[in-house]
Amino acid sequence: MELQDQTLRRQAGLRLRFARRGVAGCFAAVSSLLLALPLCGQTVLYDNGPDAEVGYYRINFGAATIDSFELSAEATLSNVTFTIYDVDDRNVPKYATWIITTAPVGGTVLGGGFVGLSRLEDPYLTKFLFFAWKVGFQIPELILPPGTYYIQIQNVVTQWGTRAFWAVSSGPSSAYHAEVGPSEYSAGQLAPVASESFAVLGEWTVKEP
Repeated sequence: MELQDQTLRRQAGLRLRFARRGVAGCFAAVSSLLLALPLCGQTVLYDNGPDAEVGYYRINFGAATIDSFELSAEATLSNVTFTIYDVDDRNVPKYATWIITTAPVGGTVLGGGFVGLSRLEDPYLTKFLFFAWKVGFQIPELILPPGTYYIQIQNVVTQWGTRAFWAVSSGPSSAYHAEVGPSEYSAGQLAPVASESFAVLGEWTVKEP
């Protein structure tokens, strides 16, 4: 009950922060864990690579990790996939908070929410003795022009309420980690780190000639 109460308080706080900033489209819809994401027909807009089993950074109990991604043209974002490490193959990652901004700190908040995670593959044991879970979540249709953006993952809740980590891929993204997450997007204790395994999906905007 205590963990559930903490999660609900975080969700309420996130909603309040977005309302104060006037962010359109902020939501907190929680999807069923076993409901497959509608990935068929989706285009990979940005891919930072698979789990490389070379490291990981915590994304709950106050910690946050942020990765950049590039859009070469205007696109509508609809899904994100990424890889979480935790203990045991029954300790399913269930929820997470995501935020997309124009800068790692101090930028404009473009969207975010507290969402349910869908399991995309069976977990596998890593050399760190954590199990890796490829998961994903839907986001409201978010139309963004070409440019560089940043996705922050935090507040991950697992089945057993354990620590969770974002698997490193060492892809081309710029990445940052804070053991005490950024507060109101102030710098906090952010430090540059190797980037994580994730992909952003959606559709490129088709413009008439």
